[in-house]
Amino acid sequence: MDYLREIWLQIVEYAPKISLALGIIILSFILIRVLTRLLRRLLRKVGIDKLADNYVNRIDFLEKNNVRFIPSSFISEVIYYLFLLISLVIATDFLQMAAVSDLVKSAIDYIPSLITATALLIVGLFIADFVQDISLTALQSLNVPAAKFVAGIIFYFILLNILMLALEQARINTDFITSNISIILAGIVLAFSIGYGFASKDVMSNHIGYFYNRSKIRLGDVVSIGGKEGMVVALDNTTLTIEASKDARHIIIPLSKLNTEAIEIISRAVVEPVVTVKPQEE
Repeated sequence: MDYLREIWLQIVEYAPKISLALGIIILSFILIRVLTRLLRRLLRKVGIDKLADNYVNRIDFLEKNNVRFIPSSFISEVIYYLFLLISLVIATDFLQMAAVSDLVKSAIDYIPSLITATALLIVGLFIADFVQDISLTALQSLNVPAAKFVAGIIFYFILLNILMLALEQARINTDFITSNISIILAGIVLAFSIGYGFASKDVMSNHIGYFYNRSKIRLGDVVSIGGKEGMVVALDNTTLTIEASKDARHIIIPLSKLNTEAIEIISRAVVEPVVTVKPQEE
């Protein structure tokens, strides 16, 4: 009976503290929810969501995966949970629950790292998308086959490195992941380099032919290449188009032939002289 009486006295003693702590949590929950909803509406009126739609959500990676980043919801939710955790710390300190209080404080200390990791990931998406666009434009200008595929590999390579940095910023141990991914990436890059080197051999040969012979052949020249005679009517980075002298057919010749075949220039194109008219002196 004395043991039960002591338990009852402890319950009676702590009941007001527990009630007050629950009251703090409930009131904080209601107040924080109202304030974060007002904050979300304010951020939407400011136009932060439209700004994200015009820049962040236009990244190809997000569009293809139907992912939409909503800053107003993200910011309001982070602030909501932050203040909710602070209210829990106040309540647990009031109840003198040191273990729970320390755990909640650790969660609060983790929030800045999580925000920094998220910001780093968003900036990394911008950088990866920007480099992908530049790479795609450069590869397409060089008529490199599978330009989109190569640009996509560059994008995911940069994104993967940014993701590793974000995870480290979020205090997640990435040593095991990084070591295994490095081995996998090295094998993929090696296999791709060998395969792509063989596949693009002819294209690179065409570009080399253009580089060394672009000043030797001009539009309008009548040439003979590999037994095919005609007038040069088109010249780009990879091919040479001649109009056959006999039947006016158009013959497309890879520029790599210029490195291996004998080129005979039968006649040069007529270049009209440039006449400069001097203004009359008054």
